[in-house]
Amino acid sequence: MRYELRGRLLPATRASVWLDGATSPYEQSTLTDDDGRFRFRDVEAGSYILGAFVPGRGEIRRTIEVGPSQATDGKRVELVVELHDGEFESQDSLRRSAIVSAKELAIPEEAHHEYEEAGRRLARRDVAGAIAHLEHAVEIAPQFAEAWNHLGTIAYQTRDFPRAEGCFRKALAADPKFFQPLVNLGGVLINLSKFKEALEYNLYAQLSRPNDALANSQLGMTYFYLDKLELAQKYLSTAKRIDPAHFSHPQLMLAQIDLRRHDREAAAGELEEFLLYHPDSPEGDKIRKDITRLRQPSNAAEEFASTGMAHSFSEAPQLPPLDTPADAAIGSGRHVRILLSHAAGGGWVELPLAWYPQDGGRYAAGPGLEFSADCLRCHASAAGDHPAAINCASCHATAGADKPGPAACVQCHPESSGASSAHRPTPAGEDKFELNSAGYRLLQSRCYQSAAGKLTCITCHPPHGFSKTAAEYRMVCRGCHPTEHNSAPLDCQRCHMPKRPPEDAPQLMVTDHRIQRPL
Repeated sequence: MRYELRGRLLPATRASVWLDGATSPYEQSTLTDDDGRFRFRDVEAGSYILGAFVPGRGEIRRTIEVGPSQATDGKRVELVVELHDGEFESQDSLRRSAIVSAKELAIPEEAHHEYEEAGRRLARRDVAGAIAHLEHAVEIAPQFAEAWNHLGTIAYQTRDFPRAEGCFRKALAADPKFFQPLVNLGGVLINLSKFKEALEYNLYAQLSRPNDALANSQLGMTYFYLDKLELAQKYLSTAKRIDPAHFSHPQLMLAQIDLRRHDREAAAGELEEFLLYHPDSPEGDKIRKDITRLRQPSNAAEEFASTGMAHSFSEAPQLPPLDTPADAAIGSGRHVRILLSHAAGGGWVELPLAWYPQDGGRYAAGPGLEFSADCLRCHASAAGDHPAAINCASCHATAGADKPGPAACVQCHPESSGASSAHRPTPAGEDKFELNSAGYRLLQSRCYQSAAGKLTCITCHPPHGFSKTAAEYRMVCRGCHPTEHNSAPLDCQRCHMPKRPPEDAPQLMVTDHRIQRPL
């Protein structure tokens, strides 16, 4: 569905106004009338950057949303843009933009014609045609900085980040004082995970234009990925103050900062503010559920009791009856529960049947994990004839503090393959994948190795609940890959951490924690 966008600048003034796609290639431009009114037709739903240039005052930019929630009569969106002096470009920036370099004067008229035709193609959403005209423009005039920046913007919006980086660098080489490719290069370097280099460009961009929302937001993002949360919060909050609806969604990253600080109420508040400005977001329903969950009282004991880990070992297990009932069962039940019987001389012996929870649950031949008393070291909180399930002390006593660290996990999920990771002998090889491989497979991941300590077990597994939904896992991934797959609501695990049979229990399907690109 397409909308008519009607707007007015206040106080009323003559100005040139343009509408650029924030996340997809598109542009239109027009002039206001004497009352400051303007109009754009055939606008698709989405996020846009509305810009205005007022002679003698400068340029102002604002993010707007176009969609059913903003439409007053189903097809028309109306807005008022209030002009405040503090939001305009600085006078110094105005002065620089008025200076025409010798390189620009040398750009042939034919190249300008190609550039203008590219804009007309984008207004018709002919992206391929626009690219062809822009490429012709830079072929005619390699020093045409605006054309290189435009090519880079289209590449960025179509997820071709290496191409975008190259175009922005060529724009800056042609005009080192050109702000747009400067801030755009800072953004693409974030997406390429070049955070230290991104800091250099984003810091320069923010210093050049302290009131630019994108420069502040990207600087905040860079500090977030460099694990400097105080600075990240400062600049993300500034971006939100300048442009609360900004297309970079600073509220979502601020919510992540709040969650790292265990401030659930503050995180819920940021998510509510995000929905205020983006009510038609594809993630809206999921975010509303997150808000509800964040505001529910947290009870660690209840959360833990509802997981399979609270039944990692149980005598008289609550399972469907058998002709020969089991005296105990071991395992959380996510994949299988091994059935045990009291041994004549004390201890336990494994029964030939096991319980598999898939497809409603069934008994079948056990996977042959070769149970021994050593299994109780991780699967129970006590040994002997009457062991108990894992409990609070299993993790908290190991940590020696209120908040267990990685040491509590690696005591049972080792950092290397070997006797404690395999449930029976497995083939030799560097690419081992065993039932208990989560610890060492995660350490083999490039994501883990590049995270500088930000990715740990509890990043994905809540300490007491252990599991998240696909949407929650996706939110973790987007902490470092915010725009992958065009931010589509995909199941990241399905491709990047697939389930497959482990070498020591090939009957089962378990998650491979080595995060990698699919073949």
